[in-house]
Amino acid sequence: MKKTYKILLFIFIGVLLLFAVVFYANRTIKNKIKKGIEQELVNSNVEYEEILIDLINGGSVIKQPRINLGNTVISAKQIEVIDLDYQEYFSNKKIVFDRIVFKNPEIIIKRADSTNRDLGVSDSKTSKNKFKEDIQIKHVVIKDGILKMIESDSLKNGLFVSLNKMDIYDLHITKESLKEKIPFNYSEVSLKSDSLFYGLNAEHDLQIKNTQIKGENLSIKELKIIPKYSKGEFDRMQKVENDRFSLGVPNIEIKNFKWRFIGDKLELQSESTNIDSPVFNIYRNKLLPDNNSFKPLYSQKLREIGTKLKFENIEISNASITYEEKSVSGKSAGEINFSNMDADIANISNIGLGKDNFPKTTVSVKTDFMGASKLNFEMDFYINDPEDKFHFSGDLEGIAANEMNSFLKPALNIEVEGRISSMFFNFYGNNTSALGDTRLEYHDFKVEVLKKDGETKNKFLSTIANLIVKKNVANKKMDQKNISATRDQTKSFWNFLWLCIRNGALKSFI
Repeated sequence: MKKTYKILLFIFIGVLLLFAVVFYANRTIKNKIKKGIEQELVNSNVEYEEILIDLINGGSVIKQPRINLGNTVISAKQIEVIDLDYQEYFSNKKIVFDRIVFKNPEIIIKRADSTNRDLGVSDSKTSKNKFKEDIQIKHVVIKDGILKMIESDSLKNGLFVSLNKMDIYDLHITKESLKEKIPFNYSEVSLKSDSLFYGLNAEHDLQIKNTQIKGENLSIKELKIIPKYSKGEFDRMQKVENDRFSLGVPNIEIKNFKWRFIGDKLELQSESTNIDSPVFNIYRNKLLPDNNSFKPLYSQKLREIGTKLKFENIEISNASITYEEKSVSGKSAGEINFSNMDADIANISNIGLGKDNFPKTTVSVKTDFMGASKLNFEMDFYINDPEDKFHFSGDLEGIAANEMNSFLKPALNIEVEGRISSMFFNFYGNNTSALGDTRLEYHDFKVEVLKKDGETKNKFLSTIANLIVKKNVANKKMDQKNISATRDQTKSFWNFLWLCIRNGALKSFI
């Protein structure tokens, strides 16, 4: 019996000793790990409130961290570090995590020319040493966070995105990556966001209700561009004529979407983009002084834009565009509208402009004009062409003259009667001039010039106008060849297109 007690006593003492050894080793290792992590955090411009180590599960919790990564600052309620590879760290000074979870983080990315004061970062902090080791994280989870990208010294002009859930896979931070706009490399990102806000300019804001990135597909729901001011307020703010616009798009699907920063330049690529049922409204007050700045054609705009683009195919379905132009004081704006518009755009790219086989950009549009006539429009050009040559053509089915009076009467103070049976146009041009053909057929066309009140007929001017206009060319195709137009480079491409069509129509009417 005594022998049994002795054996039990030895076992009990052995267990106590083992427990003491394990406790001491656990505490020693935890302290060593904690000191190592603390030292790395200090060297890596990371502030924090407390660090908790879980040696058994190979994890830790960092409370109230604040991390400086080049142009990016991340703060959070806490960071959970799951499965830190201690052997890699102590043996090779290589930091490898299986997973890191950020709870309620705020991520701020600033432009290179923004001041540290914008982010509340002191000069002493930014002068600390950068990361010395590679950091690899197999899976980063962000929950209930917010992303801010400051585009200028004014925070109100920045980008704000809610991050309901964001997953980043195979994240890798190196000394080289910290010099980039996005200070890490990764293999895949998924994102769910229920709000995005961006200040486009002094007069317009951009809002998106839902954004989701899954693999290489981007889905955008309820995108809106919203004017900040009413038409009257907008006009009072303008020194020269300018566009006030609004846009609503219920759904955008971008497939095989890729993005990255090359230096400070953003690059966007997609094989296929679908834009469903956009509604676009534009208003311009022509009573304001002209904006005489140079207006580049689309090829030059895309060639010189700061963002690098490669969108292989863009399909727009069931679009609606309304253009309002105020030209007569005291009267409402004239209106032109396009509805049920389907468009197919191919090869929007400013990447590899020097390639011999650089692709041609093509635009094909089918739409209803003024709700009463079918309009088909084709256009093509090369973005890399310094001469900005282009070709456009189209045809318009019959439209009653009175259906155009909603624009002609308030905008030009004239009314017309009769019917345009058909119209065709085909022009080749560049940045300075265009040459082409038109064909027009119309019936019993009559012009009424109105007085300043916009209602009373000016009999004298109306009589002169109708003496000039041919009243009836029914069953005749009025082909006009070699119609020329000179571009006013202070006006848009659409003004240039209108000049071409107008010159051909006048030659048919007179």
